[in-house]
Amino acid sequence: MKSILCPTDFSEQANHAVEAGYYLAKKFHADFHLLHVVESDTEIDINMGGATGEEGRGTNDIYFLKLIDVTRKKMDELVSTPGLQSINITSDVKVGKPFKFIFEEINSGKHDLIVLGSKGVSGFKKILIGSNTEKVVRKSPIPVLAVKEYVQESNFKNIVYASTFNEDEHELISRLNEIQKAFGSTLHLVRINTPNNFQTDWTTRKKMREFVNRFKITDYTFNIYNDAIEEDGIIYFAEETDAGMIAMATHGRTGFAHLLSGSIAEDVVNHAKRPVYTYNLNK
Repeated sequence: MKSILCPTDFSEQANHAVEAGYYLAKKFHADFHLLHVVESDTEIDINMGGATGEEGRGTNDIYFLKLIDVTRKKMDELVSTPGLQSINITSDVKVGKPFKFIFEEINSGKHDLIVLGSKGVSGFKKILIGSNTEKVVRKSPIPVLAVKEYVQESNFKNIVYASTFNEDEHELISRLNEIQKAFGSTLHLVRINTPNNFQTDWTTRKKMREFVNRFKITDYTFNIYNDAIEEDGIIYFAEETDAGMIAMATHGRTGFAHLLSGSIAEDVVNHAKRPVYTYNLNK
């Protein structure tokens, strides 16, 4: 892992994401890039010295100029946090559409991971607008670590890996192996048995053994957990195991397919208190 992207809105959840990103950047000696986007229909690139790009030179909007100045000071204060001085940290403040700038960074090929805060949404609000983090989880071609609450380095010591162990998850496992080796983590492999997707213990353990041998996984446990709903089972198992992080694959469905089938990974991101690490298999 060479570079980590961390979009921030300076909220409590975003600050927890910065903490998580810091531990990873420090452990991997990775670059850590902070990004804040002031939402506007006018696009302006701002460097930390205060200058704006060509697109913003004609603006006379006093409100946004003041907002930009305040935001830049917030970013300066965040970058100056004592703990962050021990890693290679850079930052950007931009004005425009947040998703445009975030995905420009994601698709630039410069970053190996995006860490961001998640407030989570549910019910009718989720149907109407979804959550920003959920959209990133669905569309990002690089792994996403979604964070809600305070994170310590120990969060990376015990990782729940939820899977059906039916698919080729080589890229996800490869990236998790990096984290596992860096932090000395235990990987708790778990399959959630539900009434509509039941599988015998013998079959599940056989698949898990094959999975472990194929990807040369070490320091792991085998687990089968029963629940009525798969995403609930993942969250409850992580709580009972007192795991610091949940990891799982997503298929990044969009449009009508997403409305029909939803996404277990996105539901876990929305409802789990623990950090959730996801990787889009279709990307």
